[in-house]
Amino acid sequence: MHVLIAVADVGSGVQLEEALHRAGVSAKWDASQTDGPSGAPICEVVLLDADYLGARLADVANAWRHHMTVPGVVAIGNSNDARAYAPGARVTLLSTSAKTTTLTAAIAEAAKLRLATGMRWAVMRAALRLPPIENSIEQWPATLLHARNVDIEVARSSLRWHVQHYATPTLLLEQLYQERILTVPELETIAHADGTKTVQTLVKTGPLDPGKTAKLLWMLASLGAIVVTPEVHDPLTPARRSLDEIRKHLRARVVRLERSTYFDVLEITPLAEYPEIEASYRLLGSRYSPQALQRYDLAELVNHIKPTWDLIEKARTVLVDDAHRGRYTDYLRQNLATLRTEWAIDTRDSQAAAAAFIVGQAALGEGDAHKAMGHFAKAARLHAGHPDYEATLAWVRFRVQVASGRDPKEMAILERKAVEGYLVGCRPWPHALVALALLCAAGGDADSARWHLAIALSIDPNVPAAAQLAQRLGLRK
Repeated sequence: MHVLIAVADVGSGVQLEEALHRAGVSAKWDASQTDGPSGAPICEVVLLDADYLGARLADVANAWRHHMTVPGVVAIGNSNDARAYAPGARVTLLSTSAKTTTLTAAIAEAAKLRLATGMRWAVMRAALRLPPIENSIEQWPATLLHARNVDIEVARSSLRWHVQHYATPTLLLEQLYQERILTVPELETIAHADGTKTVQTLVKTGPLDPGKTAKLLWMLASLGAIVVTPEVHDPLTPARRSLDEIRKHLRARVVRLERSTYFDVLEITPLAEYPEIEASYRLLGSRYSPQALQRYDLAELVNHIKPTWDLIEKARTVLVDDAHRGRYTDYLRQNLATLRTEWAIDTRDSQAAAAAFIVGQAALGEGDAHKAMGHFAKAARLHAGHPDYEATLAWVRFRVQVASGRDPKEMAILERKAVEGYLVGCRPWPHALVALALLCAAGGDADSARWHLAIALSIDPNVPAAAQLAQRLGLRK
């Protein structure tokens, strides 16, 4: 193992070099490398001067990590800046007076972990003990041949940070297909990596055994043929978009329902009777039930499924039973001030909001957008956060603003963002989804308009304006 001592002070550099030589470590002090790799230095570990680099420590450490030789990185320094910037640079910081045994132990650990710093071409070549060289198609066959025989611990140590991350193909994978470098079992295995499966799932899927699959994922990620990300990458396909949205809904629902009421859980007002409760329960089930979610690989969010559905079941059980509902209403009277709610509102406000919304719809049907906006604004004021009221108000407000000379695309994007905030973490609301689809279409995003419209029509095919918009956007039934 060779250590490069990249410190500015000649005295410190020579002293460290001599101490490491006495400990049996090949080391060389080179002040020209203090500000980052210069030329093509060959080393397994580099010692950085944290006192000298200060705020630049992270940038220089990353420059070394991305160097073709992929050295491990250790920092030395005593200053307050060194201590402040070392965590952000992800380096072990040693005192300049550290014992030689401490220094050599840190160097050995850095050398051991250097091949798990990331899945990149240079890291893979170093792990395979191949000379550093630029990533090119000509180098793929030989490199991947060696990668198939890599020590499984190398692949595991790199993938362990990504077991619950999604593997998504890139354009380089298509080039690999064209070059016919992958074997048939490898092609069959990687076909499952469509961006909706986590590394953990793919390793268990086959047809390759888990060890060979881990090596395959490691070498493809290092090559750049797949990307491994904690969230869904580039959700342009229907499957990836569906997964991306349900992850957002689950995560947002946990936040939305913190210290909330059972009325908020079911998204109904205290006026709701049995038929409305059951209808809401069915809509919630279409999005949040374990049966609906079992087709998704939700990674770390899988732990939200049971508590989310248990809460929905509990709310339904309480609110459909008169005795339980009465006791719960008494509890709310005493504790409502300590809870967060958008739905457990005064029944008079709920009735007035519903009436204002109906009048607004009638005015909108007559073509009077200004009058409609006034009534929708009243509904949203009396029942803030109601998805139908807020989304419809946003759509009409967009129309009024455009009529007054505002830029249509700019206003559509602004109002769309607001509506998406009201809908995330909720059950599907057909009227609100149609309003959102209209805003998406107005903003030039026809794909998203069709997406939201399809969900709305799957719930209620008779939503006003939905059929007309579906025809205009060419939505297939």
